[in-house]
Amino acid sequence: MAFGIVDYIVFAIMLLMSASIGIYYRFTGGKQKTTQEYMLGNKNQGIIPVAFSLMASFMSAITLFGVSAENYYHGTQFVAINLSYVLGTPIIAYIFLPVFFKLGNLSVYEYLERRFGLLTRTFTSIAFSMQMILYMSIVLYAPSLALGAITGLSLTSSIILVGLVCVFYSTIGGIKAVIITDVFQSLLMFASIFAVIGVAMYETGGISQIWKIADKYGRIEFNKYIQF
Repeated sequence: MAFGIVDYIVFAIMLLMSASIGIYYRFTGGKQKTTQEYMLGNKNQGIIPVAFSLMASFMSAITLFGVSAENYYHGTQFVAINLSYVLGTPIIAYIFLPVFFKLGNLSVYEYLERRFGLLTRTFTSIAFSMQMILYMSIVLYAPSLALGAITGLSLTSSIILVGLVCVFYSTIGGIKAVIITDVFQSLLMFASIFAVIGVAMYETGGISQIWKIADKYGRIEFNKYIQF
């Protein structure tokens, strides 16, 4: 499997649109000249775009490739992790986040400094920065590995290409560009996922057949570790 002319055109359009969103927000509105606009989008962004952006930030190539591979090789028991989200998300949304919102801090680190002192803020900032550097290296590596496999680009070239586009629109367009780009990329991501599901349904004969095949080979195991 390799890219054809149409594939390259679509890929180039995706990268150009992502970069163009950053350019648009650099030269419109307040032109990213204030911290309020650059970091907070003037606090007037729509609920739906922000929700898409949060979802896209939570999802990554690690999620798409890793979870798919996990279910393929080891079954569906991994889905049980979603129980923690069901329990934890309402607590965060209705207990913790309102506190930070009312304080109006730019980041949680400002709160940590006010509550526990500068030393706590410094250590948590360093720890988070180290975590994200390690995390982003994997996030870039995973799609670049797939991209290199089907385009013929070297792994290094793929990482640089994807990384530069992301850094470009984030740097010049601020949080507004990040939010809208996340919406755009989320729609592409869901379109590709449903396209794969549609092709699988067409080739196997429907969801019921996919379920039967997975069950036949021992991949349906939602209660594997539940003991009564």
